[in-house]
Amino acid sequence: MRILALGDVHGKDVEVPEADLTLIVGDITNVGPVDFAESFLEKIRGRALAIPGNMDPIGVLEVLESRGVSIHCKVVEIDGITFFGFGGSSTTPFNTPLEFDDEEIERKISGFKSEVAVFHDTPYGFFDWVGGSSVGSIAIRRWIESVKPKIVFCAHIHEHEGVAKFNDTLIVKVPPAYKNRGVFVELEDFSKVIVRFINLKT
Repeated sequence: MRILALGDVHGKDVEVPEADLTLIVGDITNVGPVDFAESFLEKIRGRALAIPGNMDPIGVLEVLESRGVSIHCKVVEIDGITFFGFGGSSTTPFNTPLEFDDEEIERKISGFKSEVAVFHDTPYGFFDWVGGSSVGSIAIRRWIESVKPKIVFCAHIHEHEGVAKFNDTLIVKVPPAYKNRGVFVELEDFSKVIVRFINLKT
């Protein structure tokens, strides 16, 4: 399976390369407009799964739900692989539309299990450094430790991209699409995963 992951689009009209599955890792818009989410989804060829980001108003989640691509607080299976998603972020200083305190995140994601997880927020301690401090979600980190998914996709913190191992979990920090960056992840099974960061055309 060839997966394209895009996050932090923030309303920018970037290309969406073809893939077997496109993952939208939140912040499609910059506090709207909701219509942009509709038009962005139209650009995707093939299957898609998506979550909202903290900068997406509730109308964006409603669009994702109506299009049948939302995995926010749900598990779906594609080609025998299970995907779980949770959008929004932990609290920020900016009072953005879709924020949760860490205790609420823990309650909402508890009980879900999957082989691949898609979070907008970063797990605490991974690609979450801002001003010398880690600002990621402790609840998401604990969930990864407990569930042990094979791959976790995350976005949110614009300053970072890359891959890291957390025990047996591969964490893929999706770069911001508004900076013309994305990532392909190719796998036949989880024994061999190829990650390739790409430049996007505008």
